[in-house]
Amino acid sequence: MFREITVRRLSAGTIFKLVGLGLALTLIPFTLVMGVLAFFGASTVSWNQQPLTGWTGLVASPFIGAFLAVCFTMLLGCCMAFGLWAYSWFRPVTLLAKSDNSASA
Repeated sequence: MFREITVRRLSAGTIFKLVGLGLALTLIPFTLVMGVLAFFGASTVSWNQQPLTGWTGLVASPFIGAFLAVCFTMLLGCCMAFGLWAYSWFRPVTLLAKSDNSASA
C-alpha cells in the first residue's frame, strides 16, 4: 500500500507547502471555534491585549488564524528547510508515500 521513496533533498517550496497547509488547516479552524466562543461573550480572542467579543471577535478570528499560520510557516519552514538541508549532507531522506489509484486509471 505504501511505497518507500528515497530523495536526496526536498525543495524549500515543498517544505513550505507542507508546513503551510498543515498549519492553515489546523490554526484557522481552531481560531474560528474561538471566534464562535467570543461571539457568545467569552474572552477567547484578543488583539493588542484587548478582548474582542461579539461580531468583532467572530469576524477577526479567521484573520488572526491566517496571520498566525503565515507567521509560523515562515519561521518553522525556514528552520525545517535548513535542518533538512543539513541532514541531506549525511543521508538521503526516505519517505513513505501512498499511491493515488485514481490517477493511474
